[in-house]
Amino acid sequence: MEKIKKSSNIYSSFMFLKLQPEFRRLISNEKIAAKQEFENMVGACQEKLFLRTYMVSGLRSDSDMLFWRMSDDLSYLQEICARTFSTGAGKYFTPVHSFLGVHHGPETAQLKKDLDFGFLPKETFGRYRYMLLHPVVKAHTWYELSEEERETLLTERRQVFTRYKEIQENFFLSYGLDDQEIIVAREARTMEDLISATQELRQKRIKNYTVVDKPVFLCLGRDLREIMDAIS
Repeated sequence: MEKIKKSSNIYSSFMFLKLQPEFRRLISNEKIAAKQEFENMVGACQEKLFLRTYMVSGLRSDSDMLFWRMSDDLSYLQEICARTFSTGAGKYFTPVHSFLGVHHGPETAQLKKDLDFGFLPKETFGRYRYMLLHPVVKAHTWYELSEEERETLLTERRQVFTRYKEIQENFFLSYGLDDQEIIVAREARTMEDLISATQELRQKRIKNYTVVDKPVFLCLGRDLREIMDAIS
C-alpha cells in the first residue's frame, strides 16, 4: 500500500457571502444561466480541494451562504476563493466575513486510501449537517498558565464530548494568518446535541481565559444548487 508522508499545513478558508439584491431583479433566463455558470466553476474546483457549502440565510441578516474550503496549497486556495466573484452569479456576491486558519496534517505517514485529495484525513471534516462556527481570541493569562494547568482545563472540556458521540469538533490556528487566534468548527448530526454540548462548554472554567468568541454562526449544510435556488 502506498503511503503519504506527513502532510504540510492544511489551510482552511471560511467565507460568508451575501447575495446582492440586483441578482433577484434579473429576468428568469439570466438568473438560470448565471447560476449554472457559477455552479460549473465551483464544481470544476472540487477535484483538488475540500469544499462544503452551508446555508445561513434566514438565520442571520448579514449572510446568505458559507463556503468552507481546504487545501494544502495556500496559493491555490487563494486563487479559487478569489475566482468566486468573477464568474456567473458570483459577480453578485459580497464577502461579509472571512476567516483563515491552518490545521496541521497527520503526525505520521498514512495510507493513501485513508486520505482525501492526498492530504486530508477522511471522516474528520464536514461529516454532519449542523455546524457552529466562531473565532476565538485567548486572554494573555491563558499563556501564563503552566502546561499542566492548561492540560487540566482542556481535559475538562474534552470530557463534555464523551457524552455526545455524534459531534465532531476541529480547531484551526490563525496565528500570523488572521485577526483571531483560533477558529472553532463544531459539527453535529442533530441540532439538539449541538445546543446541549455548546451550553455545557460555556460553563467550563476554560471560558474564563477567552476574550473574544464572537460572531457565532449557525450553518446548515446544503448542496450549492439548493442554496442558490432558495436565496435567489
